[in-house]
Amino acid sequence: MADTNNPHEPNHGRGNANPHVSHERADINVFQITGFGIGLVIGCIVVVFAMWAMFAFLAHREDQKNTPAAMAMEKEKQRVPPAPRLSGVVVENGAVSEKPVYPRVELKQLHDDEDAILNSYGWVDPNKGTVRIPIDQAINIVAAKGLPSKPSPAGSSNDGYRTIPLDANGGRGLEKISR
Repeated sequence: MADTNNPHEPNHGRGNANPHVSHERADINVFQITGFGIGLVIGCIVVVFAMWAMFAFLAHREDQKNTPAAMAMEKEKQRVPPAPRLSGVVVENGAVSEKPVYPRVELKQLHDDEDAILNSYGWVDPNKGTVRIPIDQAINIVAAKGLPSKPSPAGSSNDGYRTIPLDANGGRGLEKISR
C-alpha cells in the first residue's frame, strides 16, 4: 500500500488522503471576479448602444438642418457636366447617356491622335497664318539654326570664361567657353 504522507507520491494532497490540504481561498474571490467580468460586458454593451443612439441623433439633426432640394437635384441630373468630362459620358441631342468605358482603348486612341498631330502638317491659326510642322523637322531646323543665346555680361575679357546660373543656389558661376 502507498504511503499517503509521502510528498513524492503522485496523488499527494488530492482525494481523501489529506482532506485538510486545499488552496488558499482568501487569495482570490471567484464570485467577485465573475461579477466584475459580467459588469464589464454589460458596461461595454451600454456604451455601444449609447454611442449608436448619439450618432443616430446627430445624423437625424443634421438631416433636418440640411434638407436636400429634390427638385434642384432633378434639374442638375439632366445637365451636362462641365468639361473635361469623364470617359463613358455621351451627350446626344442634349441627353446625357453612358457608354461602356474601355480605358486602354481610349488611351491608345489618345496617343494615336497626339502622334498624328506631332507628325503631320496643319493649321494652328489660319487667320494669322500660323502652321505646325512635324516635330522631327522642327528639331532639325532648331539644331541647324541653333538656339538664341544671351552674351555673357563679362564679355570676352574674362579669360575665356562666361557666367552661368548655378543649379544649387540660383547664383552665378563661371564656365569655360570652348571654341
